[in-house]
Amino acid sequence: MKTQLPALEAGRLSYSYGRSRALRGVDLLLPQGRIYGLLGKNGAGKTTLLNLVSAAMPVRKGDLYLFGQKPFENQEVLRHLCYIREKNMYPTGARAAHVLAAARAAYPAWDDEYAAHLMEAFGLDKKKRCRQLSRGMESALGLVVGLASRCELTLFDEPSLGLDAVAREQFYMELRKDQREHPRTFIVSTHLIDEGAELFDDAVVMDQGRVLVHENARELVASHAVLVGREEDFALCKGCRVIAKGVTAEGEPMRVVRKGAGFDAGAAQERPISLQKLFVYLTEGGEE
Repeated sequence: MKTQLPALEAGRLSYSYGRSRALRGVDLLLPQGRIYGLLGKNGAGKTTLLNLVSAAMPVRKGDLYLFGQKPFENQEVLRHLCYIREKNMYPTGARAAHVLAAARAAYPAWDDEYAAHLMEAFGLDKKKRCRQLSRGMESALGLVVGLASRCELTLFDEPSLGLDAVAREQFYMELRKDQREHPRTFIVSTHLIDEGAELFDDAVVMDQGRVLVHENARELVASHAVLVGREEDFALCKGCRVIAKGVTAEGEPMRVVRKGAGFDAGAAQERPISLQKLFVYLTEGGEE
């Protein structure tokens, strides 16, 4: 693929299921070589977007390009894309070894040695039938395929379902390490936002079928804060935009703000905010 082209470019991308609008004019530009956290509540449009990107469905309205080409029925593009779904349906009687063999045939950059390492790291037996796998083991097998595929664009939809804390940390470590050693693009859709916060280069927040925010994940968190104080203290704050109001667990008035030029908390107490809390305020708090 041509490295100077963005991994994904969407313009006015919309999609409806009958009268239900899943995507509403999505504009999105994702340069190559980064890990994107795709965040949103249930029904925000994340899975619809991933299905369009993976060419599981045709684009009906708007434009979508992967590496400068339209993906639907385009094998030249799709051979460089791997999509690990929330639920993978394996053939009846298939063993883990059959899944790996199919992946080896499908992905030109497949790495057998790395796949064997991952199988051992996640405690998977390639002789075991897929129907005998627990939910966590099934998820882990999908992670093996997604990582060892070494595809230039890899999509993970809720990759951590059923995994225990140790396995999730193993996945985050492997993804970050292998992305450094073999640079490529990942889109990770997850509800475990704080766990993935250190993993993501960029956060893409969706709400009601639209892209609400697309920013560098660390800069996004650093540019927001929680201010706690008396009502009169907030009037002294400078250079901030209130995105949500509320009270702390102790009942103190608070404001969630976006810092701007010349920001000064004034008499209010400034507290840091996590990516997950910020996500909640962005999608639920509304603007004042």
